[in-house]
Amino acid sequence: MIGSRSGPRWRLSVAVGEGLRNWQHGRWLTVLASVFTAAAFAAPTIVDATGIDRLVQDELAWERAGGRVLVLTNEEGGGIDRAACESSVRIEGISAAAALTRLPQRAGAVNAPQANLPLVAAGEGLGPLLGLAPAPGVILPPDVAEGLGVAAGDDLHLTALTDASAPTAALPVLDGPLTVSAVADTAVLGEQYAYAVLLPTSASGTASTCMVRVRAGYLDAARDALPALLGQDGQDAVVADRLIGGTYARDFSAEYAERGLKQAPWLSGAAVSLLWLLLVWIRRGRDGLYATLGADRATRTVVRIAEGLTLVLTSACAAAVVVAGMTAALTTSPAAVVGDVVRHLTIATAVAVLGVLASALVPLRSPLAALKDR
Repeated sequence: MIGSRSGPRWRLSVAVGEGLRNWQHGRWLTVLASVFTAAAFAAPTIVDATGIDRLVQDELAWERAGGRVLVLTNEEGGGIDRAACESSVRIEGISAAAALTRLPQRAGAVNAPQANLPLVAAGEGLGPLLGLAPAPGVILPPDVAEGLGVAAGDDLHLTALTDASAPTAALPVLDGPLTVSAVADTAVLGEQYAYAVLLPTSASGTASTCMVRVRAGYLDAARDALPALLGQDGQDAVVADRLIGGTYARDFSAEYAERGLKQAPWLSGAAVSLLWLLLVWIRRGRDGLYATLGADRATRTVVRIAEGLTLVLTSACAAAVVVAGMTAALTTSPAAVVGDVVRHLTIATAVAVLGVLASALVPLRSPLAALKDR
């Protein structure tokens, strides 16, 4: 009969009523699920990005202080050949090399005759070692430049201070005015060379020290190869790290590889997958509603997957916008963490998408049984 509880009109009224209830409750579930999904994607990504940024800044400070800088000396062999030191930069993994010798004489300036400035003869590789472009002029530490009242580009007139223990011929570089090519932080050179006038010299003869900056991943190989390469008179050079122990005794690669949030994107994706399975179970009555409207199992599965993918992908886009803004605001070097940010969001989204696709395999109760429960 048309008016019976088993007739078409009754089923249609049940479907309409069910649809209205699902729409009212479903929109709040959708909002909450979207917020949770976006937060699950964004929160661990932001926390990990800020942690990586701090690690990057610590490593940069370590490098500026002399990390990956090797100091080679050869007192028993009569010193380090300047040409061999400077040419070691051609070896793969070595980014800069400079020969240094602390001169026995000191010098004054025209405007400060008794300045008693220490002098260091430095090879042309000193600029790259300090992070500067190669330049033929004098390099001064900031304190010395300020005391002499000169800046980069100015001429510097030095006068040799008489030293009975050292011949004046050791100071040919003081003839005429010298151009100050740069004023730069020279602390990486150590106390023996950092606070002196760094004079340009040719790559001939011997030097007391060769300082070499090594790229990441080549430090051990450089330690093994350089002593023999810079040896002289059958005596290998002695190699030492510029920084030994102390505050900088850290393994940054290990800290990066072992950080706590490295596996976070997999867990985020799994959490979103479980959330979607929970939503599928909560909304199981909708399966019955669609069945009463004539949708077969395949159609209902497609609808379920489309809803899940829409939730995941829109939330991932929202999370990407939030992460981009927060990363730019909270990190010092956003470019250094962008790769890890992309990795986080990609893995989390991919795992969540797989979870949505897997939800199609979840067996639900029959549509009529689900509707009777409602």
